[in-house]
Amino acid sequence: MTDQEKNILNIAIDIEKIKNNISQYTAQKLCDMIVCGQYFGINQDIVIICMEELSKRRAAGEQFDFESYIKSSTKELPELNFSSSSIDFRSILQQATKNLK
Repeated sequence: MTDQEKNILNIAIDIEKIKNNISQYTAQKLCDMIVCGQYFGINQDIVIICMEELSKRRAAGEQFDFESYIKSSTKELPELNFSSSSIDFRSILQQATKNLK
């Protein structure tokens, strides 16, 4: 494993900190976290937490159209093609996610 791959595996995300601060994040920030999670296929528990928060806000009367925001943000991202890279980013990201749990 290269040093670059080892550095990627050392990524840590504090899910409890996100849960504790979720109400402070803007709807756009929550959507951005959802898009990142879906795009890279990682941190699905964070995606769920963000979707739950957006759902609560919608039930409380917030009018932000998060579905359209997520859809348009996703369309702006380039297609990922892990097979053309000399580094297997997909397996690195999956391994990093497993290490976080």
